[in-house]
Amino acid sequence: MIFGLGKSKGIIGLDIGTSSIKLAELKETKRGYQLVSLGESFLQPESIVNKAIVDPEAVIDSISSLIDEHKIKTSNAAISISGHSINIKKVSLPLMEEKELKDAIPWELEQYIPHSINDVNYDFQILPGENAEGNMDVLIVAAKKDVADTYVYIVTEAGLNPVVLDVDAFALENMYELNYEETDEVVALINIGASVTNINILKEGISIFTRDITTGGYQFTDAIKSEFNVDYDEAERMKFSMGAGTIPPELDRLARDFTDSVSGEIKRTIDFFSKTIWKDAVQQIIISGGSSKVPCFLETLRETLGTRVDLIDPFQNIAYSDSDFDPEYIEDVGPKMGVAIGLSLRRLGDR
Repeated sequence: MIFGLGKSKGIIGLDIGTSSIKLAELKETKRGYQLVSLGESFLQPESIVNKAIVDPEAVIDSISSLIDEHKIKTSNAAISISGHSINIKKVSLPLMEEKELKDAIPWELEQYIPHSINDVNYDFQILPGENAEGNMDVLIVAAKKDVADTYVYIVTEAGLNPVVLDVDAFALENMYELNYEETDEVVALINIGASVTNINILKEGISIFTRDITTGGYQFTDAIKSEFNVDYDEAERMKFSMGAGTIPPELDRLARDFTDSVSGEIKRTIDFFSKTIWKDAVQQIIISGGSSKVPCFLETLRETLGTRVDLIDPFQNIAYSDSDFDPEYIEDVGPKMGVAIGLSLRRLGDR
């Protein structure tokens, strides 16, 4: 699902998260995709709060530094947003031509969004097949213009040309399509960001349910700050060093409290989906995001949901040179690069 903003050839994926900005650039070859650039720039605390940009200059500087550090020559960028500024609805409509559908979408939107139709950018996608009533299912996405315009502004000010505005959950789906084999199972893609957790549930590779949960890694960081009386930077360092060496009992307890809380929120969403949206249960969950690497997270989620849970690998079908990229670095940052990789695959005109 894409809001087209301009013309594009080469493109970089720019995942503007609450705690950091991730960048990915791919080159398409006869053998598939090859990694050209990959990087991350950390933001000062509260530069972005709940996906709303509070300090534009700090975000612009961070993007500019990332571009300079990695000597990016491509100016076109794909970006994405999520959270409260996005409304995603699947609606059932009588069969009609796409031209008729374009005229009908604004009327449908007015029933489902809490904003005026004049205050949003919107797009839609016809889902494959017919439903039981002989109608067609249509996925409609609306993004608040003021939020979208702010993201476009900061990327432009950083010297890039934003040609695609996507949604985090769908960018992750794009990455999944490249790296994972087709399956008839119901698969949930879950991206645990700093302030928002994106859930996108697929059936045969098609999105059938999405939801953003306003919880994420900052919840854990705040708990560490309070428990150990440390500042933000030290709390983040403690959080991301948990995989190396012995974990203090107090930090282990906080980690388990955090993973219990997030797993519970995910379970409530999955249960709602299974009981009210779809007859089949979720059979596989693929986790991404920086906090997915908290040592006990996968174990806790498996126990809570009683289903298969795997850590994402967004580089399964992407080639890279060991002389340009350290394999250990690729493995380490992989779980939080899913959205950036998905964005780097985007081209204007995609659906």
